[in-house]
Amino acid sequence: MALCTYDAQSRTWYGIRMVPIYNPKANVGEILNHILLRTPERIIQIDMDKDERMSCADFRTRMIRFVQNLTDAGLRKGDIVAMANANSVNVAPLACAVMTIGAAFNPLAPGFNEEDMAHMLRLTEPKMIFCDDDNVNVVSNAVRSVFDTDRPIYVFESSRSNVKHAEDLLKETGREEQFVPPHVGDSHELLSMILCSSGTTGPPKGVCVTHAQTIAAIGSFPLAKPMTVFNFSPLYWGTGVFMMLSTFSGPSTRLITRRPFSEEAFFEAVEKYRANFVFMPPSYASQIVRHERVAQVDFSSLRMLSLGGSYVSDGLRDRLDRLLPNGRTYNSVGTSEIGWVTSDFGKRKPGSVGTPTVNITIKIVDDAGNDLGVGEKGHVLIKGPEPFLGYYKNEEATRTTIDERGFTRSGDVGYFDEEGYLYLIDREKDIFKYRGFHVSPSELEAIIAQIEGVLEVCVVAIPADADRTTELPTAAIVRVAGSSLGAKQVMEIVDGKVSDFKRLRGGVYFVDHLPKTQTGKILRRKVLEKVLQLAEKNTVTTYV
Repeated sequence: MALCTYDAQSRTWYGIRMVPIYNPKANVGEILNHILLRTPERIIQIDMDKDERMSCADFRTRMIRFVQNLTDAGLRKGDIVAMANANSVNVAPLACAVMTIGAAFNPLAPGFNEEDMAHMLRLTEPKMIFCDDDNVNVVSNAVRSVFDTDRPIYVFESSRSNVKHAEDLLKETGREEQFVPPHVGDSHELLSMILCSSGTTGPPKGVCVTHAQTIAAIGSFPLAKPMTVFNFSPLYWGTGVFMMLSTFSGPSTRLITRRPFSEEAFFEAVEKYRANFVFMPPSYASQIVRHERVAQVDFSSLRMLSLGGSYVSDGLRDRLDRLLPNGRTYNSVGTSEIGWVTSDFGKRKPGSVGTPTVNITIKIVDDAGNDLGVGEKGHVLIKGPEPFLGYYKNEEATRTTIDERGFTRSGDVGYFDEEGYLYLIDREKDIFKYRGFHVSPSELEAIIAQIEGVLEVCVVAIPADADRTTELPTAAIVRVAGSSLGAKQVMEIVDGKVSDFKRLRGGVYFVDHLPKTQTGKILRRKVLEKVLQLAEKNTVTTYV
């Protein structure tokens, strides 16, 4: 079976076509309940922090209790629940319960600062908020800054006496055995979740994901064998959601940890818990191959190491592949709007992100929207098995992202080769990523421009290392004449106003002028060239 089919007449590339395994007219809760009932003894989740295992039967019981207690607390179809949580034991059952009720969950980064948290709360206006003990103060302050009236905040795994405990929503109801998941509406219109996605400028947008899209994702996960799957991503990341859904697609077990990435935590996952499928960004992978203990780690269980989220160098893949006696690396691309888009399952080709995945359709178009063929470089448009509805309360962004044929503009420039392998060569916009987190230059520029002594500023991304495993936010500043503003002062001000991933880790460089077009528009590429020249001279200390 060909992994990719090219229709020369319509100039369209198709991944493998599959009839949906699950009925897209059903609701997510109906599908999840059916899957959990089929294999009650199967271990669906392992908490590696506490070495605790959860069966499908236990997962279902927790999901049902969340459904019944949340309903008693007033949660209804169409409501939104914000979840600023790391991967603790009851987070997945909660997310599944919210979808079962017909509400949508909006996963937020646990490490968001108050401003970023408040932005998303203001956008989605959630009826309830869930968080963790270590970010409850940030979340509470953000809630108070947005809402005039109290919104219930439930805290997971907290010993505080002055908060609502999320675990109280797991109390027995006496109605568990009578539970039947409701059919709550049209799955092509009803939202299951609202994911965060940084746009071309400014703070995150809300990506609307329907029940039909979620059901399609459950039915298209390509793992044929039972596997233990693992990544560090919380549900804030699309990869975190997709990994959770993968355990309903087949006989897989999801390994979770509350801990942030560390080499030792990864080694524990593959050695003690024998993880078979792991996803991580290249910045993590680069740290792993450089670790002093990596040559002694037993990687024999690891069959699939999927890399994505930013540029993946062939040199990094070579070093990782040499560590995997029974597996290899895979280069993957996914978007919050569509889901998993490409992967090089068939074979590895230098520089390629692979072929379209199951039921994915891709076109390449020129600036005028004309379809292009094999080897021709243009804008990458994507269509999933179910329609993408757009961005929550943002009609303008929706119009500019979805074309008249229903394709989603990815923001990438690329081309296909004769075998149907996609190559991404550039980005349409200036947004970039630091360790998977989207960073908006204009957002940082707006902050820096307010600093006394700054005349002009341009934020660019410089590679963190030779493998380009991630990009570092870097500022080029023209000072006001006579100003003694220093790089350290700028960094301290910015650090105090942004989330950790937006910090100026590439440094601050002072220049005489910023190159511009005749119309006065700053030429970012020229600025980047200048900054890279200055970086080579090591005129400022960068920090990661």
